[in-house]
Amino acid sequence: MTASEKSSHARSIFSKAQRLIRHALGKDNEEKWQTQYAQGQWAWLRNLDELAHHSILAGYFMRLKPHGSLLDMGCGEGILQESIPEVMYSKYVGVDFSEPIKLASHKCTERTHFVVGDMNTYVPSECFDAIVFNESIYYLKNPLKGFQRYAQYLKPDGIFLVSMFVKEKHQAIWQQLESYFPVLDAVTVYNQKGTGWTCKVLTCPR
Repeated sequence: MTASEKSSHARSIFSKAQRLIRHALGKDNEEKWQTQYAQGQWAWLRNLDELAHHSILAGYFMRLKPHGSLLDMGCGEGILQESIPEVMYSKYVGVDFSEPIKLASHKCTERTHFVVGDMNTYVPSECFDAIVFNESIYYLKNPLKGFQRYAQYLKPDGIFLVSMFVKEKHQAIWQQLESYFPVLDAVTVYNQKGTGWTCKVLTCPR
């Protein structure tokens, strides 16, 4: 094998190893989302037919924790935040990868904050009245363990607000969560296209 062939072979092995590591760490998905957000491929989340589940979660928060603090995990561009008047929360913190946070950063105020982070490793700096997973729970490596970890950052009587797309395989996630976290309320809503979401309020076990 020539020096050139050896070099090419080494690069091939390194590239393959790097792909495996990136896959294990979820970097491929992260970079895919970053690129898609930069290209505007997630703009459809602002469509009218997506409004229902955002509105339900916003309504739950304003009814159950008016003027409370809210942690929005996997917040994207902060669409849920736009559904809640700023006077209705004492503090909002949205967490996501850098590209969507960049798009949301112009909305930062004294009460409204957007932070770059990975929900699987992010550590809040304080406790909140409500923690939201709005179509983002799928990206927790272990939903139940993830919720148990985040439960440490809920204030007494704090709540989880969760929205999931109606799909058979997502029932397993609900069952896993509800084996530990009691359901305070739940609703399923469908838009005109027949797309559905189940939204639930989960509380911490006493």
